[in-house]
Amino acid sequence: MIKQIKNTSKKTALTKERFGKGRSPLNAKSVWLAAALLIGSGGALVSGPADSKLASLLQSQAPAVMTVAGSYLAGFFIGWGARRTIKLTSIISGIVLAIIGLFVSWGWDGAELQSWVNSTSTWLGESIEGAGRDLVALLPSATAAGAGGVLGFRRK
Repeated sequence: MIKQIKNTSKKTALTKERFGKGRSPLNAKSVWLAAALLIGSGGALVSGPADSKLASLLQSQAPAVMTVAGSYLAGFFIGWGARRTIKLTSIISGIVLAIIGLFVSWGWDGAELQSWVNSTSTWLGESIEGAGRDLVALLPSATAAGAGGVLGFRRK
C-alpha cells in the first residue's frame, strides 16, 4: 500500500515537471483572488439597494475594487504575454541567425540578410513596446497594473 502511494506521488511530480511545473497563469492564486474580487464587486454593484450598513459600504467601494482588480488582471496577462513573446522572438531570431551563419559559411553574402534581420527585430521590439504602453495607458490603476505586470512577467 505504501509503495502505491509513493509511486502515485512520483507520477504526479513527473507530470507537473513535464508540463511546465503547473505554472499556468490560471494557476496563480493572485489571479484567482483578483477575478473573485472583480466578479464579487461587480455583483455588489449591480445588486439592488442595500438594507444593512455593511452591504451599503461594500456597494460604495465596489467601483474602486473593480478598477484595481481589473487593472491587476490586465497587467498580469500583459506581463505574461510579453514574457512569452520575448521568449518566442528570441528563439526565432536565434534560428534565423544560425541559418544565416550557415549560409555565410557556405560562401553566400549575408550582408543584406543581416541588415534585414536587424531592421525587422528593431521594428518588432518597438511595436511590442508601443503596444504595451498603449495597453497600460488604458488601465485606470497604474499601480495595480504595474504589480500585475511584474508578477505576470515572472510567471513562466
